[in-house]
Amino acid sequence: MRVPVILAGILLAGCGGQPSTSQPTVAPTVGTSPIATVAAVGSTPGPSSNRCTHSEGGANANRCRGPLPSGTYTTYEFAPPLTYTVGSGWANWEDLPGEFLLLPPGSSLVGVNPGTSDYLGVYASVVQPGKCTGIPAENVDQSFDAYVAWLTSNKALVVTDPKDVTVGGLSGVKVNVTMKPGPGDGCPDGAYVDVYAGKAPTDLLHGVNPGYFLRLYLLRNASRILAIEIADAPGGSDLDDWPTAADAVVAQFQFAVP
Repeated sequence: MRVPVILAGILLAGCGGQPSTSQPTVAPTVGTSPIATVAAVGSTPGPSSNRCTHSEGGANANRCRGPLPSGTYTTYEFAPPLTYTVGSGWANWEDLPGEFLLLPPGSSLVGVNPGTSDYLGVYASVVQPGKCTGIPAENVDQSFDAYVAWLTSNKALVVTDPKDVTVGGLSGVKVNVTMKPGPGDGCPDGAYVDVYAGKAPTDLLHGVNPGYFLRLYLLRNASRILAIEIADAPGGSDLDDWPTAADAVVAQFQFAVP
């Protein structure tokens, strides 16, 4: 899959240009729960509740939280700090300065890189990718407006349902992204379209393959573009409508920004 996500330095499986370091891509598993039950804002478990077992989940003794009881939490390392609320069955497997990862009920960490699990990723700084290079594009305008214009005019993509949004104090746009039939970026290693690359502190390269669906929230964070990515591949979680369930979680995000 070229919806690669790389878990903190591990190359995601799938086709695509250069190695990328980002977060997993997952697909939804048809199940019984149409929308995750979001718990009321409550206590935020502290370090003693940290049960992260993913060695690449973050520094400081792996500060991702692992499986999450229902509740409200704040990131340890991701910047800007993010407060989020989830119901039972969710897990947090990455909490780094530039990348944050949530998996819904029924998805698994081992399915992220192969593209068989749904996931919700938050990335502090993304930019236009180079074509077939696996790194950010060079000599291009990296402003928010320029990136959105590039994405929405990309002839290899279908970008639909654009909406102005505000999430947790940051404003921007929300779009759905799929790949048009054809060669994609035309790279020699497969049919895919790279959607964005990370810029420090974010380290990743994400895109779409044929039949893969992404919902992106692209938000202005000072001079950076912050991306919230809902990755939806067939059979990746227990949720009947994973994008809608993920939207409900995103709607409660709060970023600690001035």
